[in-house]
Amino acid sequence: FVFRIILAARWGDSQGALEVSLVMLSGIIVWTGFAESISRCAASVPQNANLVAKVVFPTSVLPTYMTLSALANMCLGLPIVIGATLWFGHISPPGVCIEVDGGTAQHGVWEGYETTAEVRHWPRAYIALDRAWHESKTFTVEWGGTAERGVDYIAPHDVLTLPKGSARLFLPIFPVRDNVAEGDETIEVRLTDSAGLSISKDVAVFALHDSELSPEDASKVFERDPAPYVPNDSIDHYPLSLGLPIVAAPFLILLLAIATIGIGSFFAAFNLYWRDTMHLIGVGLEAWMFGTPIFYPASLVPAKFSFLLTMNPMHWFIDMFRDVTLFARWPDLVHLGMFSVFAVAVFWIGTRFFARHQSNFPDLL
Repeated sequence: FVFRIILAARWGDSQGALEVSLVMLSGIIVWTGFAESISRCAASVPQNANLVAKVVFPTSVLPTYMTLSALANMCLGLPIVIGATLWFGHISPPGVCIEVDGGTAQHGVWEGYETTAEVRHWPRAYIALDRAWHESKTFTVEWGGTAERGVDYIAPHDVLTLPKGSARLFLPIFPVRDNVAEGDETIEVRLTDSAGLSISKDVAVFALHDSELSPEDASKVFERDPAPYVPNDSIDHYPLSLGLPIVAAPFLILLLAIATIGIGSFFAAFNLYWRDTMHLIGVGLEAWMFGTPIFYPASLVPAKFSFLLTMNPMHWFIDMFRDVTLFARWPDLVHLGMFSVFAVAVFWIGTRFFARHQSNFPDLL
């Protein structure tokens, strides 16, 4: 609610509020489990001092127990993410409407803005889904309004196909100069229900002003038959989808458990030598959380700080986790290899450090 509604965080024009919420949720449940594991591990030895003092008690099981307990809590959120992906990615189709680029909505009607002789400044209607869909969709466009098509403007397409995985498709509309004194005219654009989806009843309406494009130039434009285009961020976007890559989720969680046990074991031992470690861990985890793309896309990070993402193991992990649970994509092999090395390394360092100082725990307590 805070990041998506109040702060209007977004991943791009092609991702609606629902997708962004699920992307955030998947990152939140991972981070919550990870942070809870580290915090509980660091405090595990002092909180179980009565057990640690007993020679027969295997103290080394404490970090593992705390980690598995916290990650089990994390896994309670996993069915919600998977269920939402299945429902919104495969069962419930997205809503569809037609809008005007640069307009503002007023009672279901979009008011456009004045055109100039430059094509890039002309008003553009576009098909918009409230979230990307994993299949291609075809729409039939109905043109109307006081402006006469072929005389006041050129609109070469009546049937449009939205590529799969895209949420926006712009329609080419070219106003022309017809040398007739007239007031502002309007273009109305409506979608019929040819795609089998629930089409909004609202009609996109915007004012049309004569441009510098002559009828002769307009005919050349028509001959070139400009194609509708999809924004770049829509091309690079993956729609919600559940597929075979979900089988990689348990393996990813296992890697996270290995890494967390190693980090937790180190801080569990270190905390006995310096008791202020608990306070620093809380501050450090909070800073690490905001340095990880959980509530914002990695693309927003300035280039001069991109090295922070390259060095952030939780960024690698959350990206892979989102791929397998939200977008039916296999984990990135580079990130998988890097995180595997990281997990094994911190596990070896953390557990060895814990084992080396374990004999001193009773005295330190």
